[in-house]
Amino acid sequence: MKNTQAATIRRRRLTRTVSVVGVIAIAAVLWATLPAHSHDRHPSHPGSGSTPTPTSTANVEAATKSLHSLLLHYVDQRQGSVAVAVYDGVAKKLIVVHPRVRGRTASIVKVDILETLLHKTDGHLTEDQRETATSMIENSNNDSATDLWNQDGGAPGVHAYNNDVGLQQTTPNVDWGLTTTSASDQVTLVRLLLHHNDLLTNGGRKFQRTLMRHVEADQRWGITGGVPKTATVGIKNGWLPVSEDHNLWAVNSIGWVHGTDRHYEIAVLTQHQPYEDYGIDTIQHVARLVWNHVMRTTS
Repeated sequence: MKNTQAATIRRRRLTRTVSVVGVIAIAAVLWATLPAHSHDRHPSHPGSGSTPTPTSTANVEAATKSLHSLLLHYVDQRQGSVAVAVYDGVAKKLIVVHPRVRGRTASIVKVDILETLLHKTDGHLTEDQRETATSMIENSNNDSATDLWNQDGGAPGVHAYNNDVGLQQTTPNVDWGLTTTSASDQVTLVRLLLHHNDLLTNGGRKFQRTLMRHVEADQRWGITGGVPKTATVGIKNGWLPVSEDHNLWAVNSIGWVHGTDRHYEIAVLTQHQPYEDYGIDTIQHVARLVWNHVMRTTS
């Protein structure tokens, strides 16, 4: 858990003036196979051949349902609302806990902002744009985010890209940190960075992945919980007080985890948390459950 000084550093980056909007938490269960898209605009399944297909459909279903049950049991004990989406690259399954819950993005929208710019420019960023993007992702600089948001065309520009991606539960806000989204939409955005598609160039995807693998040390909490240092992690976190007295928080973490025998993309959204560190604790416990219970490669 981060110490008080690190937490203070994070809070200084917040946009302080926000309004309180209720978030309705609806419990639901969704196990769905994310379809391969080898010929259209969406990302396909990993195709390197390095991850063997699980030998038993029954085993995959049992493992998927077991992880979903563990996640649902845990998040339903937490205050506020929590939504989780995990695409298990070994099982080839998307696991979603509370799929209808939408929450404020805070700074995780910066992933969407950069993807939109990479799409708009066909991956050809100027040196100034690359420096601004680095500051936005690695340091979570809000001024840099606003600059690139404006270059995207603001909310309409990001919305147009999201439509091309096929997102159905994300609504860009003129105040970018108040954009609302779902965990499954965020996993879709992350997957676009990891698999070949015709919306983002290979060079553009590589650039953004590199930034997400090198966020500053005090922001490497969240989906890294319980994950060994030997794994490759790309991450973007977001945190935002949703009440003027800072008594309620939105805390989110998205990205991917690739170990020697586990490969998955993950998004955890927490809303109306009683304080920031409570939300971080929630996400990190979810991350540990996922790391320990996703399908592993068989040899």
